[in-house]
Amino acid sequence: MHHDAPPLDPQTPPPAQRLGELTATLAADLDRGRWTPGPLERILVFRLLVATAGDGQLTTDRLRDTLWEGNLALTTIGGGRLARLLAELHDTGNASAPEVDSVRRAATELLERVVAHGVSEGDASCVAL
Repeated sequence: MHHDAPPLDPQTPPPAQRLGELTATLAADLDRGRWTPGPLERILVFRLLVATAGDGQLTTDRLRDTLWEGNLALTTIGGGRLARLLAELHDTGNASAPEVDSVRRAATELLERVVAHGVSEGDASCVAL
């Protein structure tokens, strides 16, 4: 059984809480137009979601590969918000509890919206590999 190590700073919330808060903030900002994922962000999310098509799992390996592919650019464009979301998803990858599953589902839905948002704006990069 895997247990998350206690945070070094007792004030640091657990990964599931951080992921939930970040997902809610990004979803609200996407709704209000305060966060508009750019082409690199959308294509990386699209490729990540394609990789999950067989089993629907955002595995730590897939998340790590996406962060690696985005390289340094992903940590700077859009304030690095997508990179942080992917990193938080990675940090919750081995945890299994109803609250973790719930926030991971919400984050996955947000990633799906990122791709759909690009397609609705006429960005064909998300539909052609």
